[in-house]
Order: sequence, then structure tokens, then C-alpha cells
Amino acid sequence: MFEKESSTYTYLLADAVSKEAVLIDPVIEMVERDLALLRELGVNLKYVLDTHVHADHVTASGELRRRTGAKIGVSSAYDLACVDLHLNHGQELNIGNLRIQVLHTPGHTSGCLSYVIGDRIFTGDALLISGCGRTDFQGGSAERLYESIRTKIFTLPEAMMIFPGHDYKGLTHSTVGLERLHNPRLHDNVTREQFVELMGNLNLAYPKKIKEAVPANLACGLPDLFAPMDPQHLEGVPVVTAPEIRPRLGQILFIDVRGDDEFNGELGHIPTARLISLGEGFSERLAKESRDLETVFVCRSGKRSLEAARRAQELGFTRVYSLAGGMVHWNELNLPRVSDLGGS
Repeated sequence: MFEKESSTYTYLLADAVSKEAVLIDPVIEMVERDLALLRELGVNLKYVLDTHVHADHVTASGELRRRTGAKIGVSSAYDLACVDLHLNHGQELNIGNLRIQVLHTPGHTSGCLSYVIGDRIFTGDALLISGCGRTDFQGGSAERLYESIRTKIFTLPEAMMIFPGHDYKGLTHSTVGLERLHNPRLHDNVTREQFVELMGNLNLAYPKKIKEAVPANLACGLPDLFAPMDPQHLEGVPVVTAPEIRPRLGQILFIDVRGDDEFNGELGHIPTARLISLGEGFSERLAKESRDLETVFVCRSGKRSLEAARRAQELGFTRVYSLAGGMVHWNELNLPRVSDLGGS
């Protein structure tokens, strides 16, 4: 099933005997279409699986769970509080007699999953038809994507059918063998170094809906659980999530842009964070910081940090990010923090 605004494919699979079904990558605007199809086919939705935290559309997973009782599955790398199933590489699920095998295929984001069902693999944004997902935000890595595709997807049988998360040219599916031969970015003669160089020079604009999609998808698409980012401050500012940067905490410069009372208040602050409050004198103080480190700006919910990251870009900082959800989401995940009001 196709959603034209974001060119997203949603897939419905069901077991004919048990009538159990799974939806992969549903889009919130199309939830009535998907529910109508479930009713028409007389199948019961058991799982809603997202291949990753999307930046170009809002998932319907939370709404589908509310209306059907289905369980939501997403990569354990995101550690989302709204998820029922925190999925890992090699894990298996079943709908009736159909087996769903989970593959961790990071690179487009740190938590991308692909799902193998019978002779088909649903690759999300990792591997597209004659292409692949971008790797320049949300913990993306060209090196990891190359490794994921070469060692986890291209090692599958050549006749395995590939169903991607998106297509922008009207194509619907391919095979492992065809992509190994003809994918211009990843065919068998493309080296890791060539792929990394190619991905580093794409210079793509950010998805139009990233300002609402990323925080909404961190809450399974349920708006009452997570406030959208302020749209006027997002353009051109990369966003990163707490689970994505957790493995690299010691390598990142955190700059907290809240006031002193918030910094030491109930939500606390990241232990290594420096306080440079957003306000008068912010740019002058920020200009004294090193531009060599990967820098993540932090606030309460992820709005002021977007403005701070934008100002940093104007000062010539190139490796800057805004922490999606700020300290609110950081606390939801029980990540390390320091607070004068309540320990750590």
C-alpha cells in the first residue's frame, strides 16, 4: 500500500489459516485505509512493526494498537517507552505459520531493522531499489550501512524478493540478485571507501516532516505523549535521539541551553554537559568552544536546543545536533543525570 506524500510503502501480511496479520511501516494519514482492509480481509492485527524511527512521516503504530490491540515492535536500539516489543537481531515472531525473522540493519539510522518473511525481505530505508537510505542524521553511518547490506542482506538467496520502505519512481520490488548486480551505490564492485565518499557528498535537504515526525515517532505516533518540535526553528538543523548517542556519551560535547534553575532542577542535566544558557551573550560564550567535537545541544523538550544549534551553525560549527525530546525524554529512558534536587 502506498502513501504518496512521503512515497512510503506499508505492507500487510497475514496467515490464511489463523487470520493473524502484521503491518509494516504504517502511516498515520492512512490508518482508516489500513483498518478497512483488515476488516475486508477478515484478519486480526497481531503486530505493528516499524523498520525505524522515521523522519519523513508519522507512524500509525500507536493508533493501530489503540484500535486493534496489536503489539508494537521497534528496534531495541531506540529503547522507546511506548513500544511493546524491543526487537533484536535474530529474534523471531510468528503470525500463524508465518515466521518473521528480525535483522538489525543499521546505517540509515542506528536502529534500522529489516524483516524476512518467507521468500521476501522488507528493508525499510536501508536498501531501496537501485539506491539506499541516506546516512547523514539520526545516528546514520555510511560504514555501518555498507556492512549491514553486504553482510546481512546481500548474503541472502539471490531470488529473495526485496520490498523497500520507499520508492520515488513507481517501482515496487526487486531481488537480492538484481541489487547486487545493478544497484549503482552498492553493487558488488563498489568498495566501502567508494560508498562512504558517495554518501558523504549527497548534500540532501532534510525531510519536510522531520520537525514533527521524529519526536512523534519516539512516542509511537501518539501526540499526547510527545510534543512536536517548534517548526520555525528546525530548517537545516540535524536532530539526534538519546538512544542513538548513548553509546558515544564520552565522545560528545553536550551543551545545555536552559537556565541555571532548570539545569539543577527536577529534570537534572547530563553529567558531562556544560551550561551555556540561551539568551544574552550566548553566541559570544559559544564561540569560545571547540569546533572539533561533535556537539549536541540540550534543553527541556528539544525546542530551544534547535535554536541553539542553528546559532552554532552560523558561528561555523559543522558537527552540531539538537537532542530530540531534551531532558524530558532523557529522563523517560532513565539515562544518567545529575540534579541538585534529587541525586542522579
